This record gives sequence, C-alpha cells and structure tokens, in this order.
Amino acid sequence: MMELPFDVNEYNPKSSQKLADWSPGENPGGFLYEVETLYRTEKGSYFILLEGGLFSRFHPFPGSEIWYGGSNIKPVSDDEALGWCEETGNFDVIDEHFSGGEAMTS
Repeated sequence: MMELPFDVNEYNPKSSQKLADWSPGENPGGFLYEVETLYRTEKGSYFILLEGGLFSRFHPFPGSEIWYGGSNIKPVSDDEALGWCEETGNFDVIDEHFSGGEAMTS
C-alpha cells in the first residue's frame, strides 16, 4: 500500500465541509466524467476531492479501481483554494469564505 504525503484522517470528505464543486460537462456515469469538489477541514485546511470515470484524468491515480474510474485527494493552500474558486466560477464561496482575496480563518 502506498504511503500518502498527508493525513488521510484530516482530509476526509465525510467529516469536512463541502464548499463547492465543478464539472467540465460530461454526464455523471460517463467514461470521461470528472468532478472536482472543494472541502474545508475542521482545522481550516482546504482540499479538492478529484473523481472521474474510466477515461478521466483521475483514473491513473494510485488507489483507482481498474474498471470504475478513480478518485484522489489533493490538499491545497488557501491561495490555491481561492484560485480554484475563481477559475471554476464559485464566486459565492469566495464571498462567504474569503475576504479581500484571502482565506477567512473562522
């Protein structure tokens, strides 16, 4: 089993706050389907859960199932989380969780 460079217990989607998601347009269940979901942990760290179908960019990640696509967790900095929100058009998340272009700690 591969050792991950972060604490998987901290970056757990089930115990973190889902802030936003984004998908480039393929229908759910499709081989090319991809979705990125931004979460905030109880400690205030951000991460993106990357999920995709069999032929998505996320299939070759470690831990991916051979026939069912795959998923991965990507820890991101506050600035990267803000940039992701800007790139994906999640402006309501910026208004609620970032102030003046910086992450809010509360």
